Formats: sequence, structure tokens, C-alpha cells
Amino acid sequence: MNFTHTLSDSKNWIINHKDQLEINWSEKDIELHLNKETSFNIYLLDQTNVKGALIGHFLYQDQKVSEFEILHIAVLPEFRNQGLGRMILEELEKQLKSTGKSFKIFLEASAINKFAIKLYEKLGYKAYNERKNYYRSKSINAPNTQDAILFAKSLNAIK
Repeated sequence: MNFTHTLSDSKNWIINHKDQLEINWSEKDIELHLNKETSFNIYLLDQTNVKGALIGHFLYQDQKVSEFEILHIAVLPEFRNQGLGRMILEELEKQLKSTGKSFKIFLEASAINKFAIKLYEKLGYKAYNERKNYYRSKSINAPNTQDAILFAKSLNAIK
């Protein structure tokens, strides 16, 4: 497995897989994100296939401290339950730690996404807040709204 920050056509890959990855951004929003200077994305691939992606951005940076927000992390359905989401998160942390800066990473998960919540907690992310009725569901089989749980983790904390 390899990691890369760009694909030959990142925009079209995300657009073509956005339903499988459960990304509800418009094509314009995807393009805007990819063109931001603060955008930082990681793609997991083998020799032939992109298997998953982390889409994020830097919220704040100075000489010693940075804040990073994971906007979306997902693995394509046919590659799930193989530990790839964990690999992507661990790669992000490795890359951020290597800068020597103190980092705070933020992310959120739907309160009903028990697999994601369990993974984040195993990796040391701490829930610090909840947004009631934050997500709107498109599915007729799901509740109309879902709560979001907010998580954070510190890396290279300043002592």
C-alpha cells in the first residue's frame, strides 16, 4: 500500500466515487477544497486502485502549533473492514508528527456510525462535544436527523 497527496485527477476521482464515499459535496465544493492552499488530502492506493481517502485542511498554523480538521475519511465499500481507515489515520498522524509541531486534530462522526466512533476512540481521539440534529438524512430508512459527535486529539503536545 502507498499513500499520496494527489492523484492525476483528484477532482474527478472524488466526484466519480462521492456516493460510495458518502461525500455530499457539490462538484464546485470539491474543486474549491482541492484548490485551497490549506487543503491537505491523503489517498491510499495499491498498484492499481485508490482504496480510500482522507480529505482535510489546516485550520491554523504558526511556527510551533497547528490545527488540522479532517473533513472526510472513507474507504471504498469493497475494501472496508480491512483496517484501511486506521492505516489512513495513522499515516496522517505520522506525517503531522514529523513536522515537529504541536498539532490538534479535529473530526466529527455521526452518532449512529458506531464503527467510526470505535476506531477514533481506539486511536486516542476524545469526544468533546455533540451537535444535536446536525446531519440531515436522505434515506427513508434512517432518522430524519442525526447527531454529530466532535472529537479531538493532540500530537506533539507542548510541555
